[in-house]
Amino acid sequence: MGHMVEVFVTNCPLCREALENVKKAVCPHCTLKVYNVLENPEHIEKIKAYNIRAIPAIVIDGKEKFEGVPELKELRRVLGQH
Repeated sequence: MGHMVEVFVTNCPLCREALENVKKAVCPHCTLKVYNVLENPEHIEKIKAYNIRAIPAIVIDGKEKFEGVPELKELRRVLGQH
C-alpha cells in the first residue's frame, strides 16, 4: 500500500535537496504532492493546518512530519522502504 507524501517547498537549495530525497524514497504506489508556496500562496492554509513552522517540510499520511532536509535513510524507514 502506498503513502500520501506531501512536500512543502519554496525555490531554495534545501527545498530542492529535500524533494530529491523524497523522490528517491517513495515507492511506485505512493502519491507525491508538491506544494510550492511561492508559486501558490493558497498552500499557506495547508501549512497552518499541519502546524508547519519551517520549509522545506514533508508530511506523510497526514501525520509524520519532517521539517528541513531529512536523511534519505530516515525517509525510507518511515515509508517502509529498506
